[in-house]
Amino acid sequence: MVLPTNLTVAEIEKAALESPESDKWLLGKPPKKVIIVPNKIINLVI
Repeated sequence: MVLPTNLTVAEIEKAALESPESDKWLLGKPPKKVIIVPNKIINLVI
């Protein structure tokens, strides 16, 4: 997933959770934890 660098953490989280790729793994359930390191990585803990 590639996002613009000027997004806020909330916007990054929203984009990650709405991604079709994350839907495949989350199966409609909320993640247990979302870890965001701006300009580096996004982790969704299932």
